[in-house]
Amino acid sequence: MFASPAWAEPLGWRYEIMWGGFHAGDMAVTTETKDKSVQTGMTIRTVGLFDKFLHLRFAAEGGGRETGGTELGSVRYQTRFSNRYQERLLVLAFAGGEATTVRDEILAVFAPPPEDEPAPTVPPEARRGVGDPLTNLAILGRKARQAVSAGTTTAFHLASYDGRRAYDFRVEVKGARRISIHDRDFDTIELAMVLRPVAGFKPRFQKAWDGAEYIVHLDPESLLPLRIQTDGFAAALVINALEPCRIAAEQCAPLLAAGEP
Repeated sequence: MFASPAWAEPLGWRYEIMWGGFHAGDMAVTTETKDKSVQTGMTIRTVGLFDKFLHLRFAAEGGGRETGGTELGSVRYQTRFSNRYQERLLVLAFAGGEATTVRDEILAVFAPPPEDEPAPTVPPEARRGVGDPLTNLAILGRKARQAVSAGTTTAFHLASYDGRRAYDFRVEVKGARRISIHDRDFDTIELAMVLRPVAGFKPRFQKAWDGAEYIVHLDPESLLPLRIQTDGFAAALVINALEPCRIAAEQCAPLLAAGEP
């Protein structure tokens, strides 16, 4: 992935993904800073019965840089993911207010994919004024901290483009909340988020995801999620932090880099 010499020690978490009460996957998210740059990494893998059907392995990094005061903007985004059918690498660059694809390559094919309608392409106008999903996660934490420090509630939008889909979230900062995860208490910043698909979604996913509501609790130190939950996808989805990560996400939950099948 991206080289990151002399970066500060990563801050982050390892998570369990629960869907309908079943352990569906593992996830890690970490953030690192150096001068005015922020690098955020994420890994996801399915487990158990879900792995038999999906066999998802996902690793991504988003790079952002402060522009004017403490405002943060996307510079680059890279994701490498595989499922039962193929492995793919995607690299984006963000400059001049627009996202462009630097590389989009199928690295391996494992089986013929099922016949399905292709996803709509994302038009150029939907790739302007956007950020990558992981740098937007860092921006989310900064804006939430600012609102809590000011003692106010606030609402804002975050527009994202991941190379295949464009979407945005309406975010409302609810304030400081104390929650319990596996009998451990955490001080958090509570957010209410609503998803709006913009472009690149197949019709059935457009309908399912439009207006999906999330409750997110952020860690005040790393500004990363401690809990994400939604009831918008046929069964309750809950992502809970299990333990801190002080190494990059791919080492905290090794996936593609370790050659795991």
